Amino acid sequence: MIYILTPEEMTFADKCTIEKIGIPSLVLMENAAKAVADFVFSLKPQSVLAVVSTGNNGADALACLRWLSQRGVKCDFVVAKSSRTTEEFKIQQAILENLNIKALDGFPKEKYDVIVDGLFGTGFRPPLKEEFVPYVDFINNSSSIVVSVDIPSGIPSDKFVKANYTITFAYPKTYHILYPYSKYAGDIYVKDISIPNVCVPNTSRVLLSIKDVKPLLPKRELDTNKGNEGKVLLIGGNGPYIGAVSMSAKAATMAGAGLVYVGIPKEHMASVSNYLIEQIKMPLPSKDYYIESIENIDLGQFDAVAVGMGFGVYEKGLSTIEHILTSFNKPVLLDADALNIISKYKALELLKNQNIVITPHIGEFSRLSGIAKEDIIRNQIDLSYEFHKQYGCSLVLKGAITTIATESKVYVSARGTPAMAKGGTGDVLSGILSAFLSKMSISKALKLGVFLHGIAGEITAEKSHIEAFSTIDMITNIQEAFKYIEKTKDSEVSYRLHIENM
Repeated sequence: MIYILTPEEMTFADKCTIEKIGIPSLVLMENAAKAVADFVFSLKPQSVLAVVSTGNNGADALACLRWLSQRGVKCDFVVAKSSRTTEEFKIQQAILENLNIKALDGFPKEKYDVIVDGLFGTGFRPPLKEEFVPYVDFINNSSSIVVSVDIPSGIPSDKFVKANYTITFAYPKTYHILYPYSKYAGDIYVKDISIPNVCVPNTSRVLLSIKDVKPLLPKRELDTNKGNEGKVLLIGGNGPYIGAVSMSAKAATMAGAGLVYVGIPKEHMASVSNYLIEQIKMPLPSKDYYIESIENIDLGQFDAVAVGMGFGVYEKGLSTIEHILTSFNKPVLLDADALNIISKYKALELLKNQNIVITPHIGEFSRLSGIAKEDIIRNQIDLSYEFHKQYGCSLVLKGAITTIATESKVYVSARGTPAMAKGGTGDVLSGILSAFLSKMSISKALKLGVFLHGIAGEITAEKSHIEAFSTIDMITNIQEAFKYIEKTKDSEVSYRLHIENM
């Protein structure tokens, strides 16, 4: 598994490796420097400038220059004086001086092909001191390719380096995954520097890869039938929102559910008959296109129930949700307005059930939790975990990344594309998840469903255009996403995150 660590946890892992395992810090530094140098050399630079501070992040960058210099690359460095100079930095600077590579006096005027950002690593704590601002500005105002060592310097302060590439070590860190920080790291490469797994202090955060989800793909027996492949009930489509539950139903069918039932207001029956052909329509008692009751449905016949897609927020809706949660002891997915109803009527106690899956976006989760949206985005991984631990339900929190908090872990999917910021993509996810919930454990269903959904979005955007993205096309491309997972190499995480030696 690919664990995600906080900066503090990475510091612990470093210390454990050095003090308990016995690998000297200079050995770790040499491994890190070689990894950075190999990557920079792959860019085919003629000249490289390192902009460093006097800590171990700067020492990594200086050691990287030594490797590059030996390969014939013109190398220079600029030092931003810090209040603390590590012994490792002194050693690396002395080695360069012995090779006749000395620190420049001030910022150079010439252009370098690559700038290596070695000011601060993940141990940095904001704010960025004023004396370092000119160095960050120099890097950002250059036209060079910027490669940051470990993390773009200055993150998470208000002033930071904006990198084209980031080379980090051992494990991805939270700042490499979380937005808005991640988008300033460029493409991120995680390199193995021989830190052992036994030194990882926290294994609750896991970054999903193809390797994790490929074994979860359903396998049909030769003598299976539709009744064995999951029977799903989707409830929604109130008022003008019939399209939401219709897209969920289409997606559930495409994701492999054997039978998909759609509970909708009776007034909508005629309007969806020609669209939902493969699905079974269930007209429900309603008034003015809003469902009033579902008590005439035998919920026990279904393997999974989902409610909330295009549901609207109204008092009788709460009664419907309560009836499902008290009458059905299999997986229940609550999406969109089902969650808004729970927020409005302060009914969060209903979520204290291990069979429940909730799928809010950031705004819906803000209403549920009372936490500001900006704070959720900046700490999405751990806040997902804390909510899951508090209420016991499984949480799929949708955003620029998607976090899945279930079974005392939080899994992170970095799949997807900004093209998916369109109405209906969440309804598609609810349909996919419902199909998988009907035939596998909650944890497996959520990991596979979220990852598959992101890949379907990527395929759709690639086939069309980021602005011309169609949610209907995305449903069709679920079939391509299945094939993609089957055929792609296990090590793939996402198009921006690259992990070595998983």
